Amino acid sequence: MFPIGEMAAIQQQPENYRLLRRVPWTEAGIRLPIAVSEPRGEEQSFVCLDVETTGVDAKTDKIIELGLVKGRMDSEGQITSIRSFSSMYEDPGVPIPKIITDITGITDEMVRGQYIDPVSVISWFDDDPIVIAHNAKFDREFFEARFSGLNRLRWACSITDIPWRRLGFESTKLEYLLLKLGYFYEGHRASIDALATSFLINSVPEAAGALLEGEGSSTVKIEAIGCPFDCKDSLKGRGYRWNPDDKLWHTQINEVDLPEELAMLSQLYPSGGDRARKTVLSSRDRYKAEAQ
Repeated sequence: MFPIGEMAAIQQQPENYRLLRRVPWTEAGIRLPIAVSEPRGEEQSFVCLDVETTGVDAKTDKIIELGLVKGRMDSEGQITSIRSFSSMYEDPGVPIPKIITDITGITDEMVRGQYIDPVSVISWFDDDPIVIAHNAKFDREFFEARFSGLNRLRWACSITDIPWRRLGFESTKLEYLLLKLGYFYEGHRASIDALATSFLINSVPEAAGALLEGEGSSTVKIEAIGCPFDCKDSLKGRGYRWNPDDKLWHTQINEVDLPEELAMLSQLYPSGGDRARKTVLSSRDRYKAEAQ
């Protein structure tokens, strides 16, 4: 809590204190729509999405809360408005693990008998918005497992697509990023996390532009076919990951970096670049479970 009793010391030495404010868009009684800024170019819709789940495995665990925030951003990379937000609960059909309740505050009583209507969810995406999630790989896998008719949306990741370290941040954790900017919020509730993510993107000048650039670009999934076992450390050092099902190393890079990466593989083992399997991914393909 804020040290009210230390106001005199705070006024004398303000450099020794830091004031945190609740993320304004998460304050009680907030009214929508929120006019954020005047458009400086063509606008397009975005939906910031977050899920709370019974666990981390989309094949066996279930969504218990879906949070959605819809707004608009312009072609100059700034959010212009927040139009609507929603929190939807769903009964997973099994008891919520205690650790999940401890983290999220969501109880069995809160979700009992609740059901997320797919038709109401589909209406949020009828204008083909950019879907933004803070860890899109996690959220997309759960979202598409539950709503199979929404598997060709355009996705962007506010962790991966924004160069946080270059912008002066040491972590990509949502709570940390907002704390560095002087804000706090009650985390691990889907609708609040989605509002907080939207506010974060709006608060960092380069963030929305980086998301737009990332969404509009292509990446390439490279699979190092035939790579010898003794090359594994070199591949791991470049960010490759092991796929135990296909028994090969793989990574994703920007399309412009493809020639350099193929040349590296050819130096690493005979004809490595020529043998590599290359799959071009757009934002409609990225962050899907099978694209990882």
